[in-house]
Amino acid sequence: MADVSAVRWRIVYGLRRNAQPESQWGMDSLATSEGGGVPCRMEFEEVGYVYDIERLRQQPNYREGKWWMSPLNFIDAVAEPFSGRSVVLHDVTLRDGEQTVGVAYSADERVAIAEALDEIGVPRIEVGLPPVSAEVREGMRRIAARGLNAKLMGFARTLKSDVDMVVDCGLGAVVLQHIMNPYACEAAYGLDRASVKDRIISGVAYAKEKGLETVFLGWDLTRVDDWDFVEDIYTSLVREAKPDGIVVVDTFGVANPRAVGFLFRKLAGWLPGTPLEFHTHNDMCMANAGIIEAVAAGCGVVHTAFNGLGDRTGNAATEEVAVMLELGVGVSTGIRMEGIMNVSLMVENISRRPVPQNKSIVGRGLFDLETGIDADLHRKLEDASFDITMQAFHPSLVGQDPVRLVLGKNSGAATVEFFLDRHGLSATKDQLKEVTDRVKWQGRVQHALLTDAQFLSICANVIRE
Repeated sequence: MADVSAVRWRIVYGLRRNAQPESQWGMDSLATSEGGGVPCRMEFEEVGYVYDIERLRQQPNYREGKWWMSPLNFIDAVAEPFSGRSVVLHDVTLRDGEQTVGVAYSADERVAIAEALDEIGVPRIEVGLPPVSAEVREGMRRIAARGLNAKLMGFARTLKSDVDMVVDCGLGAVVLQHIMNPYACEAAYGLDRASVKDRIISGVAYAKEKGLETVFLGWDLTRVDDWDFVEDIYTSLVREAKPDGIVVVDTFGVANPRAVGFLFRKLAGWLPGTPLEFHTHNDMCMANAGIIEAVAAGCGVVHTAFNGLGDRTGNAATEEVAVMLELGVGVSTGIRMEGIMNVSLMVENISRRPVPQNKSIVGRGLFDLETGIDADLHRKLEDASFDITMQAFHPSLVGQDPVRLVLGKNSGAATVEFFLDRHGLSATKDQLKEVTDRVKWQGRVQHALLTDAQFLSICANVIRE
């Protein structure tokens, strides 16, 4: 008779590796390398599946050393709109990011940020709005002379003087903006539909005459309630001035994700063949979700800013969108993600806007484990050869520091045991409980994590006692 344990492993191994249905293995017996055979059905029912790292490595939602996502993302009905897709990230840290209240870049800082963005492969960089100041223009000129790989674009109003400044800064591309909300056009600027249309078309036509790649950005688009107004202006613009792209703009972040998808499909129907882009803000915390819907509906360029800088609540964050698209829906962005943390730190320092410890992707506390359950599960999964445990992705993927167990009010015995081992200490069961209780108490009292010195002091008192 063959070794039954070997046959069990062989059957389960084949089923999980090759996803073979039971019938393909036969119902009578399975020969082993030692000869003989045993009933396959009986052994399969007794053993079942083994959920170990070997099984996980075969799943589409896991990449060793990189990420462990949801298998739901890979269901055909979910993944189909994103299959084989790539999206260009258009970074606006230097323009919309500087519109964050209180943020101002020097020319040197502007160049440093542009070079950092280029280093990680950001394909398009919006380098500034030239009418703002001479220093902005100086920074724009210096960036243009740097010979970066990224496409550099100015930002301008639909005014000839603005367009001329972009050209004078040595740039070959521009995003031209004009408000699209007819209420604001009339109340603030005294513009009727004909006047708005004329300003937009003439501005884009002039930029094209100057040899600039020209993308039109009509802001406050999602609060428009007269869609004949939008269709008339956009179809006339494309027909008469032929912009190189149209930016769909949710300036105040008020369109829900389903509405964003609807709007993209509507504009794609009106403007066949015209590339569509998306610029949104996070006022209602819908920016990233809206981007997913926009990309699913055919959007090819997404506007973002590092660390989520920008007017009011900010733009969609470059680092979040890159990771979300690459890992969440399998859309390529070309970003070298291991450099994300360095760029985030640079922008944080230059902008003087601290990044919250728990901010998605770049928060410096994301990979700290304090709770006893998390720390215990992390250690056990690591012991079972899982390199991604209590996270969606490995910290090294974005240049973060490794996972760190920390001591605080939520720490459990497993965490305390880890620190005892690290310091070469041992404790009885009662001593372990006492050390754990004192660690929790200290964390509550000081409202902060414990230092190694504090932990060792507790251990010295308890173990000595």
